This record gives sequence, structure tokens and C-alpha cells, in this order.
Amino acid sequence: MDPYKTMTEIKKRELTPSDQLRLQLAGEYLKQITNYFNGDKDKAMRFVSSIIQSARKIPKLYQCERTSLLNAFMTMAQLGLMPSDVSGEAYVIPYDNNRKVGDKWEKITEAQFQLGYQGLVTLFYRSGAKEIVAEIVYEKDDFSYKNGIIEHNPDVFSEDRGKAKGAYVIVKLGTGGSVHKVMSKKEILDIAQKFSKSFGGKHTPWDEANDPQLWMWKKTVLKQCAKLVPKNEIIAQAIAEDNKDSIIADRLEAAKKDSEGLAMGNLLKHGEENQKKAGSEDQSANGATDAEGPQDRPAVDGEVIDIGK
Repeated sequence: MDPYKTMTEIKKRELTPSDQLRLQLAGEYLKQITNYFNGDKDKAMRFVSSIIQSARKIPKLYQCERTSLLNAFMTMAQLGLMPSDVSGEAYVIPYDNNRKVGDKWEKITEAQFQLGYQGLVTLFYRSGAKEIVAEIVYEKDDFSYKNGIIEHNPDVFSEDRGKAKGAYVIVKLGTGGSVHKVMSKKEILDIAQKFSKSFGGKHTPWDEANDPQLWMWKKTVLKQCAKLVPKNEIIAQAIAEDNKDSIIADRLEAAKKDSEGLAMGNLLKHGEENQKKAGSEDQSANGATDAEGPQDRPAVDGEVIDIGK
């Protein structure tokens, strides 16, 4: 369906959630989406159409807090990636969250951008990688990893290679040489279960029913491998956005709020101490004098470290 229906055409019937989303995307957000795709209007149109398709396949996206939904898709556009229904490059996942409003906790459904394996591969190639090899290792495969050398000779036509037991990635760099990463099933799933808020959810790509070829395994290993390649700002940004799906992001936000609360507490404490100090100064014949000297100024210094999944 054409996402650029005019307001007049849509007003002929009652606005559906799909109509409302389409109007927002094709209206106030269209120019920015087009800019993200380097002025390619046709690609921007395909992007908007694919968003509507994604929302129809996962109706819970319509229940998401609208700002979080739009921000998730705009992040995708900023990275020049397409929703998973089109390319497998990125996802927007709905999840339930608890948010404190005043003195009460309220349940809210939010949308979260999640980078797909193919999207990460796309960004690696854009950054100059020459070749990426990512494979799942099964129990009956002929596989060895010794002294940093990977040897894998699977019977790809076998109908029974056993259960998946791990994965590896080899990235050949544009500057020459290569880097690699090997991880076991336990290492991969431990990272997913420990850090991913969408792990175990109905719509999560971590569910093997949704990801029978285990692309999320490959993506996890490739993200770890990204730490070994020369730094690239776009890849770093994509991984940082993807890590917002992580409970690490919640921990960092909580730490930030605690830090802000500590700073405010220090300010109040120092303010009270200074008031007492001023009130206790010796009285002169002409009356009370102001406390002399500069006021104490508490400082909170620190660096937040973003830990990748």
C-alpha cells in the first residue's frame, strides 16, 4: 500500500493506527528519512512502506509509546538500514517496561531498535571489510581451533549435523590481515540471557522458532569481533544503539540518576553547613558579618563505560 496517501483520502474513513503512523512518517518525518538515505526518495518510500508492513505483522508495535516507536525507526534510517521484513538488517521489538511516574509505577509498552546480523555485516562492508565469514558449528562437524587457527570442514549436505554448539567469525580487513572470534553456545546464550531485555519474549529474534538459522548467534560473535577491528564511528554507533536493548543501558541510566541524586544531596548538605557556619560567626559591634571565603562547591566526576553485548 502506498504510504503517501493524501490526508483527504485517509479522512474518507476513520483513522486506524496504521493510518496515523503512516501520516506521521510520510509527513513530518519524510524529509529527514530522505536525507538519511542521501536524497533517494524511492528508497525512503520503501523504508516507510516496510515500517507499515512490520507494524502489521507485529500489531503490538501500535501499542508502543509513540515517541519510542518513531525514534527506533528513525535510528534505523539514520544508519541507512531497512526493517527486517525487507532485508534482515534491523528490527524494532516491543517490550513491556515499568516507569515511575510520581510515586507510582506504571506499565508501559516501548519499542526498541535492534540491529540484525545482516545490518552489522552491511556496516562492516561499508567500513571497508573485504570479506566476512560467519558459521555455526554443529556437534558432528569436523572442527578444530588451535593456536588461533580455525579449521572447519562441515558436511553441508548432511541432514543430521547434530545440535548447534557454537559459532565463529572471520573478518578480512581492507588494510590487510584478518581478525577472528570463536564462541561456544553457552558463551553466546549467557550474553543474551544476561543482557538482552528482549530475550525470552514472544517476538524476540533470540527465539530459534523466529531464527532457525541462528543469525543472532552470528551477530553476537560479530559484535565481539568488532572490538578487535580498527574503530569505525558508524559501527560503534550501531552497536551502541543495539546495546540499548541491554539491561546494561538500564544500569547505566540508574547509575546516572544516582550520581545526579548524590550531587543534589551534596549541594543541599553543603548549603546547610554554610548557613550554619554563617550564623555562628562572631558578632561585631556593628552587627553580624557575612561569612568570608568562597562557598564549597561539590563536584561529581566520573566516566560511564559502555559495555557491549
